[in-house]
Amino acid sequence: MKRQAWLDYIKFFAMTLVVVYHTPPRYDNAHEVALFNMGAPVFFFAAGYLFNIAKQKDFFTFLGHRARQILVPYTTFFIIFYALWLAVGRRMAGPEEQAIDVLTPLWQFVQGTPDVVLGPFWFLAALFTMQVIYYPIKRYLSGYLPLVVALLLSLGLLVMPDVPWFRYWNLDKAFLYMPIYAFGNCCRPLVDKFEFSTSARSLLWVLLAVMGLGFLIIAPLTIDRAVAYVLAPEAVILVLPFYTAVCKCLEDRCGTSRIAQTVAITGITYLALQNYLIGVIKIVAAKLLGPAVLDDSILFKIVIALVVMAVLYPLALFIERYLPFLLGKRYKKVVK
Repeated sequence: MKRQAWLDYIKFFAMTLVVVYHTPPRYDNAHEVALFNMGAPVFFFAAGYLFNIAKQKDFFTFLGHRARQILVPYTTFFIIFYALWLAVGRRMAGPEEQAIDVLTPLWQFVQGTPDVVLGPFWFLAALFTMQVIYYPIKRYLSGYLPLVVALLLSLGLLVMPDVPWFRYWNLDKAFLYMPIYAFGNCCRPLVDKFEFSTSARSLLWVLLAVMGLGFLIIAPLTIDRAVAYVLAPEAVILVLPFYTAVCKCLEDRCGTSRIAQTVAITGITYLALQNYLIGVIKIVAAKLLGPAVLDDSILFKIVIALVVMAVLYPLALFIERYLPFLLGKRYKKVVK
């Protein structure tokens, strides 16, 4: 498939929102819920759009391909950061971190929930689980039926009992966000029409986006939070036409962006390193400007996030070019 610049823009903005979300101060309110849902879940949409089952010889070939692309970086980055956590991380984080048993991260790694060492990699675990489940659905069902099944699995979380094993390999999140993945995959002809080509179409995308963002912001304050949580992916889908149209507009006006393309290609590295770099900046900022600087400054939050995005750029590019085995890739240049 020919590389599409608008997908790079989508991934770039999604990654930026992920970094902003993880940057202190964390408010834990409805606005941050909306911020989160327009970040990480959008990657599922892009992954679904790019999935082409016709190119997969069989399930085991597909499984091997996804294992190389997802489980290899999941493992290599975990090993690196687990070693760093044992060496210095526990002491730097404080008493609560030191109280965690040294084997806990290993057990979480096996369970596919590496919260202590590599929390953002919940996304990789959920994506892998989601794609393994979605493959047979797509293989045996056609048209929009996989999307219908994905919606039923997601909404089933409303009545599904809360059992610990359902969190292994983020199975619960795989079910939750599968409609976004299935939407990108089953609705590709529709996605290709998400453009500001006419006034009526543009108005429709704006109205859908307002409805989706409105739900993400207001629902946690007005209805049961568990219900709002399960319905959030459907709200994200409402925003995606506008999100996509904006990125296609950027492609038409600006063409290919080397920065956006590189961030899109090196997304896993950004995901792995961002929290640690944010932590370093937090420590330095607190020592230079005092701990209160991180308490309640949205502007400082955005500034730190943009610094993190900029600093990670050469690091991610270096790993992509010179240490690709960490990502399950062969040696090659990122951008020609």
